[in-house]
Parts: sequence; structure tokens; C-alpha cells
Amino acid sequence: VSEAIPGLSYPRLLKTSGACPPEDVGGAYGYEEFLQTLADPGHEQHDEMLDWSGGTFDPEDARPERIVERFAQLAKKWAPRTARLKAVTLD
Repeated sequence: VSEAIPGLSYPRLLKTSGACPPEDVGGAYGYEEFLQTLADPGHEQHDEMLDWSGGTFDPEDARPERIVERFAQLAKKWAPRTARLKAVTLD
């Protein structure tokens, strides 16, 4: 962690390393089995796992553009908001 640089938006992506395992893959052991199944076209569950994962899955592609997009959404959500003055009605 270092000091913030004025003018840059945070959080920032510095480096990626491989894809995130699919949701509900079954933890570390399930992910390893999933990768082995995808790598073996002769595996009885190969087609099923391919369909389940959306038709393609590259364990080396972290899809950094999606990470940067999500960071931008979070930065917007976390940005300080300006105070709004409430209208006061006099009776």
C-alpha cells in the first residue's frame, strides 16, 4: 500500500494472474478436477462442463478489462457525495 496519487481513480488494477474459478466449482479440488475435465475431450463430463462454464474457459485469461470495469463501478459507488441542501418550507 502506498500513498494515493491525486487525479487517479482507485481502486486500481496493477497485475493479473489467471482466471477466477467459476462460481460453485467446488473449491480448490473441484477447480482442479474441472480443469482436468476440460483438458480431456474424451472425459465423460467434458461436454457438460464446457456447457456449464459458458462454452469456453481459459484458466490463463484473467479478463482484466472486466476487472477494470468492475473497479470503475466500485470507485463510482464509493466516491464522496456532495451534500444536498433540503428545502425548508415555512408555515
